[in-house]
Amino acid sequence: MMSGFYTSAQEEDRSFDLHSPTVPLPGPAPLVIHFHGGAWRFGDKSSMLFSVNGQHRVRERLQASGYFVASVNYRLSHRALFPAQLHDAKSAVRYFRAHAEQFGVDPQRIVVSGASAGGHLAQLLAATPDSGNAYLEGPDADVASSDVAGAVSFYGVSDLRTIFDDRIACGFPKDHPDDDGAEARLLGSGYPAPESGAAEQAWTWAHPVDYAKDQKLAPRHRPVFYVHGADDSCVPWIQSGTPHRALRARGVPTSLEIVPDAEHSDARIFHDDERLRRIVRWVEERNAANLS
Repeated sequence: MMSGFYTSAQEEDRSFDLHSPTVPLPGPAPLVIHFHGGAWRFGDKSSMLFSVNGQHRVRERLQASGYFVASVNYRLSHRALFPAQLHDAKSAVRYFRAHAEQFGVDPQRIVVSGASAGGHLAQLLAATPDSGNAYLEGPDADVASSDVAGAVSFYGVSDLRTIFDDRIACGFPKDHPDDDGAEARLLGSGYPAPESGAAEQAWTWAHPVDYAKDQKLAPRHRPVFYVHGADDSCVPWIQSGTPHRALRARGVPTSLEIVPDAEHSDARIFHDDERLRRIVRWVEERNAANLS
């Protein structure tokens, strides 16, 4: 494993661990960049080194299939408000593309993945490739492209405005102990936000479901594979089901797997070998389509 920093700041919250393929390859290898979960306020890249719930098994399966896997940190909400987290995610993509030759990565075969809050960021990356929107792209848009071939979202958040109502709709309590105001901590206020301020702008741009639904807002939306627990009481499965249906209606390649009886970050999600094979196969298909 190789560790480093993907920005000149060289700070731990913008660092990476790069895991190499475990099989020999004749040329540059594809890359999956993973963003950890933790309600945008905690968590660490080490979740892909080892996790009690078995999340690291995704990394192992990808490595055995000839992939580099980069697990990255990003600024948490106590350090910076949105869109800093998206800027960091895009910076990570640009860094590995700009340094592809150094690492032996194929810059045309980069897919992103994320869990929970990280799934939110992975979805946004798929929705806004080289968007031209300075608010979304961040300060280093000229370094390299932020485009990706696709995204895998494990129980990711797609609509921060409706997550409480979605819990009720799925038969769960409105409040969840792991939440603790995560949305307001990330976006700078509760919803609806005060008018004409930074929080209102953040609440306007932070929802992957909006991009999935709107061709004009996201004309180049990349494919997304959603994986979600049926009994997720923190981020209800509707948060994956709604954007999946929206992308399918637009003709954007998308897949949805609802895991029976699985709670948020449930080990059952990662301990099904056949599911992991399907995910790797989908990633391979997305990369192949990106080359054609």
